Amino acid sequence: MKNKSIGILGGGQLCQMLSNFLISQNEKVYFLDPTENPPAINTGAQHIKKNYDDDNVIDFLIEKCKFITYEFENIPIKTVEELEKHIPVFPSSSILKIAQNRTLEKKEFIKSGIKTPKFIYAKDKSSIEDILNNTYINLPVIIKTNTMGYDGKGQSVLKDRNEFENILNILPQKTEFIIEEKINFSKEISVIVGRDKFENLYNFSPIENIHKNGILDYSIYPARIGDELSKKAISLAKKFATNLNLIGIMAVEMFIDEKNEIYFNEIAPRPHNSGHLTIESHNESQYSMLGKIILGEKIRPPKSNVKSIMKNILGEFYLKDNYEKILSNINKEDNHYIHIYNKSSAKIGRKMGHITVITDDIEKTIDKMNTNINGKIK
Repeated sequence: MKNKSIGILGGGQLCQMLSNFLISQNEKVYFLDPTENPPAINTGAQHIKKNYDDDNVIDFLIEKCKFITYEFENIPIKTVEELEKHIPVFPSSSILKIAQNRTLEKKEFIKSGIKTPKFIYAKDKSSIEDILNNTYINLPVIIKTNTMGYDGKGQSVLKDRNEFENILNILPQKTEFIIEEKINFSKEISVIVGRDKFENLYNFSPIENIHKNGILDYSIYPARIGDELSKKAISLAKKFATNLNLIGIMAVEMFIDEKNEIYFNEIAPRPHNSGHLTIESHNESQYSMLGKIILGEKIRPPKSNVKSIMKNILGEFYLKDNYEKILSNINKEDNHYIHIYNKSSAKIGRKMGHITVITDDIEKTIDKMNTNINGKIK
């Protein structure tokens, strides 16, 4: 295995940042991505521009790679299972299969004794109305596609019956759904855990997440939830990771309701958007943690003695005439770290980069960032 490489499925910004770490460790990296110029192309990793289910590519990865990982969930599970027959995949295909299917995911939460919002499976959209008429779940609800959802995509909130026909018309055909109660949450958090082959299990402290239009806007470290809730969230995340026999990293997204009850929302068995801030805020980032796990090394507890925020830069920001000037001004600020993903085109809602700020004053920094990103600084 000495001369073999690391294979990554997907070539987006998560692959970009993971590749940067692996290459810094003198590892050769191949990444598979069917698009023309994915973000990871600028890292020195080798781009394989083929479809994820291409048999020849699967054979190539088996020949060239000693380990495989992935940077997003919507990869054909058969590809991952075939690779796993020959080389280790981190996290395993069994965990990926759970993350790809909301019903399986929620059943696993329940099996582990962890709360999750009430839900009912719907085999297609024609069955949704009948389920709503004969269910214990009260409005409002969130109608979610059972698979292939991310960044708020594949989700519709139904607040009252008058909206039903409009929502039904925009739901895709020939698709499975879940109908989920809408939790009145006071905080949304994520806990990122990592577990190596030696069964060392460590975590980053909870990160608070603020969404806008279904897309992560800000992440705040540490989450403003108090020590008791923080310890409980960590304990639940570690319990679930152990039950799944995780080898790799995993983010667990959680809701905290008005009674301080914790509900699991979903898992992401890969680096997480909220964890980008760990690059600057911790002695061990989520990327170095995953990289070390992939390479078979023992991991250490990630440590931080600072507060930080992460602000996503979306495609609409690039529609501003002066966006380059805005970024230049932000870059001059102390303890501000700009990461641009070098995507080929900017689209509304598309993640184009992020800004991490190390700060002593979370609220003041967010207010200032909102002013800066709107182009009001000189």
